[in-house]
Amino acid sequence: MRKILLCLTALILFAGSAFAQRGLSTKSVLNGKIIPKKWMEVTEVRGGEITNYKLEYYKSVRFQTGVAMVREVAALVEADADAAVSAEREKVGDLLTYALIQPRSVRKANRYLCYQARQVLDDVWVVTILYLEGMATMEDLRSMFEPQNETEE
Repeated sequence: MRKILLCLTALILFAGSAFAQRGLSTKSVLNGKIIPKKWMEVTEVRGGEITNYKLEYYKSVRFQTGVAMVREVAALVEADADAAVSAEREKVGDLLTYALIQPRSVRKANRYLCYQARQVLDDVWVVTILYLEGMATMEDLRSMFEPQNETEE
């Protein structure tokens, strides 16, 4: 009986996470179809402590890759931004390095996609993608991720 309950719980969590990113081009990245899962650091949280932030679901993936793969992933993020309710983007040259995207809502919950690509060596980039779902507003997210005050020269 215990094994059946564990299997059902795992199935429900898997189905919920698959449904969460429905309709997003970046779903393939978040689910390890573009970058092998063994190369990614993945964090996934549902409920619990994140409810304090008006969130129901949180998933982050982080990986290192070369510029060619960064361009491929950035193109998927751009496609999501083009179809979104709202999107903020920053580029260095023609390469997307930051995006805060609000895709269309699903099941009355707001959805957000955050993207950052940072060059750490000549052809080594660190890419981080967050997928958030819940009742949090864009303003809630901005206050959570408010940039540190930088001194101007």
